[in-house]
Amino acid sequence: MTKKRIGMLLVLVMAFTVVLTGCGAKDDAGETPTGDAPVESPSDTGDADTGGEPSGTLKVGITEASGNFNPLYYSSAYDGYVVNLVFQGLARTNFDGDEYEGVVAKDWTISDDLKSITFELRDDIVFSDGEPLTASDVVFTYKALADPSYDGRYGSTVKDLEGYDEYYAKETEEFPGVVADGDYKVTFNFKEALRTNFANTTFEIMPEHYYGNDFVYGDTSSLAEFSSEPIGSGPYVVEDYTEAQFIYLNRNDKFADDGYMIKEILMQFVDMSTDIVQFMNDEVDLLYGVIEPAKIKEARDGGKEMNTYSRSGYGYVKTNNEAGPTADPEVRKALYYAFDIQGFVDSYFEDPDTGEPLASTQYHPFSTSSWALDESFEAELVQYTYDIEKAKQILDDAGWVVGSSGFREKDGQVLDIKVAAMPDHDILETLVPMWQASWGEELQAKVNVSFQEFNTILDYVIYDSDSNVDEWSLFFLATSITSADPHSLYTSFHSDHIGSGKDNTSRYNNPEVDRLLDEGKVIVDPDEARPIYQDVVKILNEDAVMMPVYANIYHDLYSPKLKNFTTAPLYDWTRAMEDATMED
Repeated sequence: MTKKRIGMLLVLVMAFTVVLTGCGAKDDAGETPTGDAPVESPSDTGDADTGGEPSGTLKVGITEASGNFNPLYYSSAYDGYVVNLVFQGLARTNFDGDEYEGVVAKDWTISDDLKSITFELRDDIVFSDGEPLTASDVVFTYKALADPSYDGRYGSTVKDLEGYDEYYAKETEEFPGVVADGDYKVTFNFKEALRTNFANTTFEIMPEHYYGNDFVYGDTSSLAEFSSEPIGSGPYVVEDYTEAQFIYLNRNDKFADDGYMIKEILMQFVDMSTDIVQFMNDEVDLLYGVIEPAKIKEARDGGKEMNTYSRSGYGYVKTNNEAGPTADPEVRKALYYAFDIQGFVDSYFEDPDTGEPLASTQYHPFSTSSWALDESFEAELVQYTYDIEKAKQILDDAGWVVGSSGFREKDGQVLDIKVAAMPDHDILETLVPMWQASWGEELQAKVNVSFQEFNTILDYVIYDSDSNVDEWSLFFLATSITSADPHSLYTSFHSDHIGSGKDNTSRYNNPEVDRLLDEGKVIVDPDEARPIYQDVVKILNEDAVMMPVYANIYHDLYSPKLKNFTTAPLYDWTRAMEDATMED
């Protein structure tokens, strides 16, 4: 099968990534646009100046970053932006997200049985230290992901490759899943013809001579040491990172392609309470993914530029399905009914000019860009409309009744809801009092709020989740979904992904959901796969595994000095850098 044919076949079958954000205000970000204002594809603008030397400095406001810029181990969207700018994969999706285009790969062929994909690599790409990027670097990257000791979030990338099970089980050090043929040809061999195979060939390529210098089979500890000083073949290099202050990137003078004409990118930390002031005072040139109506109005009234588009992602509450009271699905349902989500959305997201909310509610974990959505499916979902009396009845019927402690109890266990929340967080400053009133005062649950920094919460629910499983009942974050393919649900809800460093943060374990997710990825045709993913979500919805809070409109606010800056739901600000320029 030729490259052109697979490009059309994959119109709806795209690479996916889910990354976590501190959500709330602006830095709920990590996605891109189609919305109230039309957004043109870069190929349609025709105005970008790709000649001359890169110039200018773009100052981007961010609120979080851990300094983990290692493709194997990063978790937050903020660190992911740096990874996007420093590294390249074999291929990527286009502006609309409906076809693949080559990056490091100049061409590819797919076998007739759809189980092997052979890439012809470009021979003009070098890493930022001057060393050439070759097929051995691709093999090294995938062997690291498949290593028995790898404990990062991206292991699912390699699990469908031929020989993975034996390699991971230490039965052999041979890995036939990814094989180099000379310096500039590499073949991926898969166990089955899966819809997701091509997406799993696009991981960021890491230089073996840098990351693999001390790496030995069965021990990835040396790989985890490389975090704040990444080396890739992408358009930028990290010159400096100062914790909680800034990330400074400079244009990679060895970058092989045109575009990326902004010489410097300064990602500087801003406070959510003052970021709009800094933006309006020209201390910051770009605030991406802004969601607060008051800030949007101020930028609009102040003559700033903005891109507006529907967000591919949402803010959500996830519950602990393994430990504590929320392991009981009836408790989760009661909390859901006792959470006035619509009231929050109508109030928090109200546009001061129109009176309409710049967000909507949903009862499913699909991106609004997902091809799995349709109106009839959404109508079948349980609608957890705010109903405090129904919530009380659910708890009564489940045996959670008010005891001598003054709180609801069952079998001697107090209904103790441990909320992991970030301090000084705009949205949580509204949500936490709501929960204390409805869950605490109305339902008579014991609501304990533990305020923790963003990176600490990631430790709790991802990096060191096994050790902290008893320490929390629920948390609030946001997700960025960079594909229309619902396969992103796999790592979020399949039981294989429960544990430290893995993505099933709700620790949800349901054999039927596992079976359906395994079945769904085998189906190549999205029309045939759609009902499988809808069945998965109906189960998740019935079990109240998570509570999507809002799907909002994103506003990228930027200085008029930033030109040719086009973003979209599946094309974020880092991708927009390819055509953007800074005017003096």
